[in-house]
Amino acid sequence: MSSNTANEKLSIPYEAIENHILCSICLSVIRGAVLTPCGHHYCSKCITEWVGQKHSCPCCNSSLTTEQFYYNVQFDALIDEILILRDKAEENYYEKMFNSSPDVEILTTSPFEAILKRHFKASLLYHQRYYEKLQQELHQKLQCLEMGLSTNHQPMEDVESVKERLRENLAQSEQLVTEAFDKFLTEHIPSLDIIPVSISVYIPNKDLRIHDVIVKPTDVLSDLKPRLELAMQERCDDVISWNDDTGVRLLFGPLSKTVTYDVPEVLNNLHNLDDVHSLLWDTRPILQYKMRPGSEIVLQDVFKSQSDIPKRCFVNVFDENTTQTVDYFSCNKCSVKWICKSCIQCCHAGHSVTPFVMNHRPNWACCYCPKRKLCRIQDK
Repeated sequence: MSSNTANEKLSIPYEAIENHILCSICLSVIRGAVLTPCGHHYCSKCITEWVGQKHSCPCCNSSLTTEQFYYNVQFDALIDEILILRDKAEENYYEKMFNSSPDVEILTTSPFEAILKRHFKASLLYHQRYYEKLQQELHQKLQCLEMGLSTNHQPMEDVESVKERLRENLAQSEQLVTEAFDKFLTEHIPSLDIIPVSISVYIPNKDLRIHDVIVKPTDVLSDLKPRLELAMQERCDDVISWNDDTGVRLLFGPLSKTVTYDVPEVLNNLHNLDDVHSLLWDTRPILQYKMRPGSEIVLQDVFKSQSDIPKRCFVNVFDENTTQTVDYFSCNKCSVKWICKSCIQCCHAGHSVTPFVMNHRPNWACCYCPKRKLCRIQDK
């Protein structure tokens, strides 16, 4: 064979070789190929179970035992290569089908084109294989009828009437599955106006911006409270109470949001801003204002947290009748140790500090900040 001939690519339809790689027992692609002395291939599991009961070849009825099996590893490798090439050919076919669509020039302006193509291509591949499997099962049953084999251990009917009934059953099955699939797509392909969206939430008075907050169409604004409480907890500044009747709640569209906001100025000009809306806690932002992905909700003065409570030195809150746990720190700038957390946050803010003793249980009103006359929060 010349080198030119050896390098020539062959184009063989999958249907031309499909029947040669299917197991006549399970009607699926052969796995763990076994070759019988009479020249037929089967799945290892299928033919082992068959011979254990029938002691013969399913195709030609030759006498057969498991000791006569030949495990054909090369045939397994060939089947794997055929399936890989089949899958690639199917993907290329649907890719060309999408790219050659007359509507492509309209769709290319949309960022959703690639997403829709990817999902619909995968769906088409799956359902095409489902359809081919139904056709394959019909073909195998018709072959059994031609060979005079009954697959259900019942007396054989007239062959042509059985064939006709099988074809009618297949047509009915195809119709039912296509109708069910069409109904499912009609009911479940969502409009972009009603799918969950990812937004950010900004709390100016806490200098906190929370990204990737998922909001569902039925969510009201108050459904975001647990997410906000978790974010504050992660900052060691737990939410104590919500101010449901006060504060500011604003929705900014993706093209109206900024890094910072002059909230009083926005409120004064709210009637002139098309893409900014004032919200209530029971507002459904998606359904009522068509909130889009990338929008931002700004909340100001809507809750009180630990940091809003006036700090008090441990000297003033010590109670000898209760067991209290205190974290103590050292201020490197002031060269003072045994400073309570409140004093570190207020009296030594901006200084270089390090943890000194954590989870200590003092038996007296211990804090060295007032002892060194540095405390600004001690009750007088």
